[in-house]
Amino acid sequence: MELFVYDRDLNRLGMIEEITSFIWTRRYSKVGEFNLLVPFTTKHRELLQKGNLIAKRDDSEAGEIKYIDFSQDTQGKEIIEVQGKFITGWLGRRIIERQILTNIPPPAIIMQIVIENLINPTNDLRKIDRLANTDFSQISRANTEYISEPFINVGLAVEQIAKAAELGYKIVADVREQLYNFSIYDGIDRSAAQQAKPQMVFSFEFDNILEKTFIRSIERLRTTAYVGGEILRDAPRRIVEIGENFAGLDRCEVYINASDIAQSWQDESGTQITLSNAEYNALLYQRGIQELINFIETMSFNAKVDNRIRPVYKKDYDLGDIVTCKDSKWGVSVNKRIVEVTETYQDHKTPEIDIIFGEGLPDFANVIKHINQ
Repeated sequence: MELFVYDRDLNRLGMIEEITSFIWTRRYSKVGEFNLLVPFTTKHRELLQKGNLIAKRDDSEAGEIKYIDFSQDTQGKEIIEVQGKFITGWLGRRIIERQILTNIPPPAIIMQIVIENLINPTNDLRKIDRLANTDFSQISRANTEYISEPFINVGLAVEQIAKAAELGYKIVADVREQLYNFSIYDGIDRSAAQQAKPQMVFSFEFDNILEKTFIRSIERLRTTAYVGGEILRDAPRRIVEIGENFAGLDRCEVYINASDIAQSWQDESGTQITLSNAEYNALLYQRGIQELINFIETMSFNAKVDNRIRPVYKKDYDLGDIVTCKDSKWGVSVNKRIVEVTETYQDHKTPEIDIIFGEGLPDFANVIKHINQ
C-alpha cells in the first residue's frame, strides 16, 4: 500500500511505500487513531515529523503524527514507529468559550459548537484556517434541550452529543482544494429488520467472519438517575428524577451533578435571563439522559471479517451502518451499529478488518470521569 504525507497546508511532502505494519482505526462517534512501523531510512525520518499528516491513497480521512519512536533491535535492524490521531481530534484543541443554551436538533447543536469555536469564532486567534463546515440538513433528529458545561472541551462535548444521538462526525481533507471539511453523518440501516436496502448479516453460517466475540454486561447499568441542579444559599437544591418507575432489584440508582446549569444568569449585554421552573427542569432532565447513556447495558459483537470475499468493505457496509450479527449456536441475533473498524496492513497482504458492532465496555478514563461526577 501507499501512504501520502502532507503538511498542515495540505502540500504533499512525499510518499511511503516500505511499510512493515500499519494499523488504521476508524471510529463513528469518537476520534480514530493510527500506528505505523517503517524501516529507518533518511527519507522516512524526514517525512515522518510531528504535526505532519498521513493519508491513504484515494481516502479523505487523515491522521496527524503525534508520537515518533526510533529503535534498533539486537540484530541492528532500525525501525521508526509513529502514532497519532485522526485530524477530527483537532476539535479537542478548543473549549466552548461561551456557554450554549438551545433547543434544536443534535446535528445543529454540534455544528453550532464547531462553528463558534473553530470555524468562525469571535476571536480570530481561535480560528482553524482552511476548516469549513458541510451541509447536514438531510439528517433528521428531534429537537433537544441542551446547555453546555462551562468551558467544556469541544471534542468531549461533540462526542457526548454524537454518542447520545447516534451520529458520526469527522474532519476530512480535500487535498485538491487544500481545505478541511467538518461533517456530520448518519450510518445506513442495512440490518435484517428493514427492506429498503440490501441486508447485511455477519455470521459464521454465511462464511463472512473468521473470529468472533460477543460481550454483554450490566456491570455499570443504572436505570434511575437523580440529577442535582445549581446550589443556592437561599433555596433548596432542585432535583429531577429520571427512570422513576423502576422498582426493587430492577432499580439501580446514580446521582448526576448538574450544578453547572444555572436557572438565572446575565448574558453578554448584562440582561438578566431567568428560566421558568419547567424550562430549568427540562435542562436537568436532558443532562440526566445524556449522562445515563454511559450507564446502559453494554452489548457488543466483535468480529474479524474475511476481507477476501463478499461482502465488500466500504461498498456493502461501512463505519456507522446498522447491520445484523447472528450466531445460532450462541443464541445471538442483534442489530447493531458498526462503531469501530480497524484496518491492519502487513507485508503487502490483504488487509485484516476487525469490526466492533455496538458499544463495548467503557475505557478506564471514562469510568473515572463518571465516578467523579
